[in-house]
This record gives sequence, C-alpha cells and structure tokens, in this order.
Amino acid sequence: MKTGLLFLALLVLPGFAGAYPYDARLSAKLKKEFELQLRAVPAGRELYARLEKSKGYKTLRVLVRRDASPCFAWFDPEKNAVYFNSRFILKLFEAKGFKDSKVVEVLWGNKEVRAELVKYSNPIYLHELVHAAQCYLYPEYRQDAGANPLEFEYEAYLTEDIYVHERMKADPALLKSFIRGTYTDLYTDNIFGSYFTLSLDMNRYKEKIRRYYEEQLGGYLSLEKAETLQKNREADSKIFAYASGNVGDYARSGASLARLQKEKAEYAEFLEDFYKTRWPAFGADALLFVGTIALEGKNYPLALDCLAVADVNSASYGLDPEVLNSLKTKGALAILEAASFLRDNSKKMDIEVLSQHLKSLEKACAATGRPFPDDLLELKDSAYPRAMAYYDKKHSAEADPAKKDYYKENLDYFAAAAKAPPGQ
Repeated sequence: MKTGLLFLALLVLPGFAGAYPYDARLSAKLKKEFELQLRAVPAGRELYARLEKSKGYKTLRVLVRRDASPCFAWFDPEKNAVYFNSRFILKLFEAKGFKDSKVVEVLWGNKEVRAELVKYSNPIYLHELVHAAQCYLYPEYRQDAGANPLEFEYEAYLTEDIYVHERMKADPALLKSFIRGTYTDLYTDNIFGSYFTLSLDMNRYKEKIRRYYEEQLGGYLSLEKAETLQKNREADSKIFAYASGNVGDYARSGASLARLQKEKAEYAEFLEDFYKTRWPAFGADALLFVGTIALEGKNYPLALDCLAVADVNSASYGLDPEVLNSLKTKGALAILEAASFLRDNSKKMDIEVLSQHLKSLEKACAATGRPFPDDLLELKDSAYPRAMAYYDKKHSAEADPAKKDYYKENLDYFAAAAKAPPGQ
C-alpha cells in the first residue's frame, strides 16, 4: 500500500501521559464503524440479529494489542473484547517500531487511517464477532470444553465466506484487482484464501476447515469431545465429593453437564440448518462468480479451480439444472482458454507458474471427463519432474506451517504424477 507516509506523518502527534489512554474512545469508534460495514449486507445483519439475542454485545470492546501469534484478531470471552494484533496493523500501513499506545492514539485521532483498517479487515472482525455470539449464546463450550469447539469454526468460516461473497457481488472492484495481481494486502490475502477454496461439496468444505485447525494449529475440540471431557469431570467430581463429604460440588458439576448437553443439542441443530439451507446454492453461486471474474482476468488456475467442478458427483448435490449447466459450459470454456494460453505462453513462464497452470488444467480435465490436450502432453511430462524438485526445495526450506503445507501438497501431487508413465 502507499499509505505508509500518511501513517508515519500522523505518528508525530504530541504524546499523552499514561498507557493506552484512547482505548475506550477508539473502541467505541471502531465498533460503530465496523457495524456500519457489516450491516451493509444480509450476512452481517443476520449476525447482528444473533448478537441481539444476548446482552454481551452491548459491552463488547474492540482493542488493539501486539501479539507474537499469527492471529490477525481474536475474541477473548473473559475480557469480552475483540483484539486486533497491532503487528499486522503496522504491516498494513508499512510502518514499524511503534508501540501499541501510539497506534491506538493514531487510529482514534484520524478517521482516514481508521477507515483503511476497517475497509480491509471488516471480514476478520465479522469472524471474531461470530465467536463472540457463540460464547454469549453457548457459554458452557468455552467454560467446560476448555477451548473453542471445532464446530464453532464451521459457522465462523461459512459466515465470513458468505459475507465476503455478498460484499464482492455488490462491489467487485477489490476482487478484480486481487485476481489480476494489481492489488493485495495481508488482510485481503487471508480473506480470499478461504473464499477461493469453496466447493460444491459441503463435506469437502468442512474438511478443509477441520484439517487446518486440527493438523496445523494442533487441534480444536469437537462438541463430542467436549461432552466426553465434561462427563469425565463429572465422574471425578463424584468421587471427590463422596470422599470429602461435599456432595454440592457434584451437584454443580451435574448441572454444568446438563447445560452443556442442552447447548450442544441446540447448537448442533442450528449448525445443521445453517449449512443445509445454504448448500449447495451458495457454493455454486460463489464458484460461478469468482470463476467468471478469474476467466475474464486470465487467471486460469483460479478459473479452472472454480468452474471445472461439475464432475460426476454434481447431480447428487441437488443443484438447479440451469446453474449446473452454467458451470459445465463455463468450465469447458475455461479448459479451452487455459490450453490455448499455455500453447502461447509456456516458454515465458517460470516453473512455478507453468506447473500450476498445467496442474489446474489436468485436474479440470479429470474432473469433467475430458482428455488432457495431446499437444500439451510433452510439455507436462517435461515440467512435472522440475516442479517436483522445485516444491521439494521450497518445502524443505519453509518454516511457516501454512506455506509448508501448501508446498507439501504440491510436492506430493507432482511426485505422484512424475512417477506415472509419460503421457498419462
């Protein structure tokens, strides 16, 4: 971004005594300005309707604090606050070395700087507000499971993706710029990372979320595991209560378990309805929308990933026949255009760009039952061993878990393909 000088200039404002003196005033401004953004589309209004069922949102704060974690933001149920990580705020504005108190002061004092943050991070704020609503409405999960249940993320990510989709359909300028490679920032890159991996298959979408949280972040509790832990606590409580003669402890534990079971049943019903009433119509609409823009912008790997999804299983998803036909038609067009693009430009591509185009084309052909173009087989057979070596090197050198997982996925793909007989 080109806002670094503006932000740095604002940091020469005179300092005030005391730490974080503008917390409360900044919180009020951010909370109001984020709400205006979120309420602009149906998904945001629906979330606020959920928040209004509890008293917690009225006292929720929005704070800025530095944290060493990779989290852009997080909800703290004990503090009833959404925290934004100032490390990433400074990266957004290309600024370094400023303490949280000064960041808070600048965000409070200048509406242009604050507007930039709200503009690019509002889907992340919405995601954390979903977690706030969950904690308000189902408090036993946090208290008794000891962590955010995985199912909470199923709701948060789908809500965020629906929200992003509605905003992009209303104004696709940011999406078009991102797809064409003319604009990016760390918040937008993170937001579209989820939105671009939608699927017609509801279970595949949820599996993506599960893998991320259980394999990369070390594991979230499912509701089933949360209930098991609570039952174990109840058994322990009973033993210790009888040993000490204090049966009141056991009675309280039993009541807690009863509340957890009630909340679990209510939330499971809500989550099932939340997904089933939106799938597959939402997934198909988003894939068509993103895929069409990607095709127009000649981002063929993304266009193929979005449009060539009408495979042999599509009939079982319950899609409207017209929507399914649109996907098939545009998927076929994307395959033809991508193949033509490779013929004309393959010699100008580095191995990463070339391999991703070939991989997407190959997967699209397989998914739609089309043969891979004969005249590109030699190119594929020569590129895949080089791609395998490239991703092996990148994977070995990478420390970031998300990037390492991406490199490993590609390494496995090209390694398996390179072992196949030529032309297969």
